[in-house]
Amino acid sequence: MVSPWEQFQLGEETTEGVRAEILTSWRRSRLSGVDPQRVDLPYLEPDVDTRFARAAVPVVARLAPLLVGSDTCLAITNNAGQVLWRWVSDPALRAELDRMEVVEGFSFDEEHAGTNGLGTSLEARRVTMVRGSEHFKEPFHRFTCVAAPVPHPLSRRAVGAVNITCRAAETNDRLQPAVLALVREVQEALLHAAGARERQLFDEFLTSARGDAPVITLGPDVLIANRAAAALEVDRDALWSRVLGAVEDGGPISIPELDDRTASLRLISEGPRISGAVLVLDPSAPGGPPTDAPSAGEVTGSATDRLTALVGRLLADGAGVAVRGEPGTGKRHLLAAALAAQGDEPLVLDAALGSETWAGQLEGTSGGSVLLAHLERLTAADADTLAALLPGLPLRVTATITGRADHLTRLLDALDATVVELPPLRLRAAEVDGMVRAFAPSGARFIPQALAALRDHPWPGNVAELRLAVRTAVAAAGRRPVGVDHLPAAVRASPGGRRLSPLEKAEATVIADVLAACGGNKTAAARALGLARPTLYAKLRIYRL
Repeated sequence: MVSPWEQFQLGEETTEGVRAEILTSWRRSRLSGVDPQRVDLPYLEPDVDTRFARAAVPVVARLAPLLVGSDTCLAITNNAGQVLWRWVSDPALRAELDRMEVVEGFSFDEEHAGTNGLGTSLEARRVTMVRGSEHFKEPFHRFTCVAAPVPHPLSRRAVGAVNITCRAAETNDRLQPAVLALVREVQEALLHAAGARERQLFDEFLTSARGDAPVITLGPDVLIANRAAAALEVDRDALWSRVLGAVEDGGPISIPELDDRTASLRLISEGPRISGAVLVLDPSAPGGPPTDAPSAGEVTGSATDRLTALVGRLLADGAGVAVRGEPGTGKRHLLAAALAAQGDEPLVLDAALGSETWAGQLEGTSGGSVLLAHLERLTAADADTLAALLPGLPLRVTATITGRADHLTRLLDALDATVVELPPLRLRAAEVDGMVRAFAPSGARFIPQALAALRDHPWPGNVAELRLAVRTAVAAAGRRPVGVDHLPAAVRASPGGRRLSPLEKAEATVIADVLAACGGNKTAAARALGLARPTLYAKLRIYRL
């Protein structure tokens, strides 16, 4: 009998016998491109010198022998799912988990490890049990994992996670209560480690957060928000700078980053020094979506605009045009936009269908324009056939090409075609905001931090991947503004994320190209790049490839 997991992997999705949260996680895993057969997790040198690690490791190490048996494993991760510490006393289980990379430094974020206790609990932000074949990766089917995020007792933001792993055959009802007990103990340790200023800010927050309005209490390195404010995904650094700038002005402040909301401001002082502030925000934004948002299908941005204008001039001069670029960059859209500006709607033919399909359609066309998609998929023989056929037809020919295609030289020469290079989206970050507005349904709003994460993502799938990410995020947000948490896991900016320098962007491009040439095999890519495997994993994580 075929299991639900096997049915899902075969594309025959079923809800029978699969918990809803597991099925949802499987779908996310598939969208992230997780390999269900191989472990192959990314590795980074773990940073254990953090407040969370310093508080959590001693607590869990002390309680591990008391709460769980010798046939289990305890692990602590940061809020990105990277293992910081592991405890397992049984040598046989330790060896099994070593092979599954349940070791310090490896990441179990859902985008890499698929459905698993750690990654899925951080994604769902609640305690999660993943039993045996509920794991997305088949090698993990022999285990059961129970994990829960650890919210900081003051800010309520997840700072890490605690996980218990056992063999699937030894799953029992004590695992979930044990995980929750560990979370409470770690929270107590975090509260004890909090400084006097953090406690003061928390007390001020409790005093102010009694109504339904969004309330934020913040300081130079602390942000505490109630549920209404947490949904806004506030950038603490930017807001703290705005608070300090408003000190001289006094009165309510306006916050453009939060849809131009206004907020009452109450400062918290330690003598002459400002140590924090309490903001009570207006319940809703003063206006709706921007009135200058582009219409559906419109793509803004100087690079695409300039190329569209160039293609338009070439077409007006009677030249053939071929737009070349990576998959999903928007080549066909650019050509269609340039032709539409001249009142021309082309006949679109997919060259991949072969000469028997498109030759008859071309010969039966009395005039107008033809857009040949996927020209690189032509065989050399079909390219020669097309080179002989097209010059004798009353057609204006345009085409799209993905990658290099040396066998098309004769065809492009016969068409008198100019090849225009469309850069990948990672080199056109200025266009992302306009594309997001174009792809999102009318009325959907993205908070600034979500837009920043979208701009900073390298987009290996280019415009096609961005379109899917926008639709996925809007669906996840429902009627709320789209925040960072609503973005697909592969797109979310890492904590402390920053924009890549031009040199880093170039390195990211080379790594992505070599990885694609190696068919996604990271070991082969590391060898071709002359990098150690952990170094390559680190760069893949940094560049979010």
